[in-house]
Amino acid sequence: MEPINTDSIYSLADWSEFLVIHNQQELSKAKLASMLNVNRGSIDEEQIDSIFTELSRRHLLYGEYSPFKLNNDVLIPNLSWQDYPEYMMCLIFSLRGVEKRKGTNDGTKLFERLSREAIISYLSPTAEVIGFPNAQSLAKQIEDISKKTCERLGSRKVKPKDKDKGVDIIAWKSHGDLRDNQIVLLLQCGAGLHFGLKKPISLPAWCEFIQWSARPIPGIIIPIIVSIDDWIEVRDDYNLVFDRVRIYRALTGRDLADQSLRAEMLGWCKTKLNEQ
Repeated sequence: MEPINTDSIYSLADWSEFLVIHNQQELSKAKLASMLNVNRGSIDEEQIDSIFTELSRRHLLYGEYSPFKLNNDVLIPNLSWQDYPEYMMCLIFSLRGVEKRKGTNDGTKLFERLSREAIISYLSPTAEVIGFPNAQSLAKQIEDISKKTCERLGSRKVKPKDKDKGVDIIAWKSHGDLRDNQIVLLLQCGAGLHFGLKKPISLPAWCEFIQWSARPIPGIIIPIIVSIDDWIEVRDDYNLVFDRVRIYRALTGRDLADQSLRAEMLGWCKTKLNEQ
């Protein structure tokens, strides 16, 4: 699997992660330089150093159970991806984006379910996937969530064009006392490469759908790792940011509430990898 943007240090760092974890082999600076010179024609030592500097940053972000280790100029796998298909799925999305092919599963609904699990692990809230398309109408889901959160239903009516009104997951942390006023998250899932084109969630609309007694927190969940340069802008645009690092840290070593999800992600990853 090749990266789409071979001019980006961050994309090449994704590719390096993928090579090490998929192949279960060490990757040195010299070997990466050789591979990139074959694939791109030319790359200098400074660019290779920049890729490994980014990988070193990621190693720190991933934390104690990072999927890879760094030993001087060598990247070393630290897990089997078959045991962590959520990590491989995020890497595939980060490298290739969402590929829609007739008759195939593009993985976006799996990513929504994965995102729900990450949020539950992070905050221990109740969370529901409402992203379009959904078996229930948005109006019915809003009514149900209003009851479950003990928040008053608002006066705004859902229109057919609203679909999911920009929200894929609603999560809330109840106090358990059957009263309103709690932490509420309104989350988008951006599995594609161009998540930055997503419109920020319209809080005024959602505050008219449900009369939240405490203002909800909007956020976005994405399979990439946000670059140092883009972090402030992404944070400003989407408020709470859950990127690949935070998904990984939230789920490492934890059982999933959605018990069939890992097996489904594993099957999806194997299919995508066989397509390449």
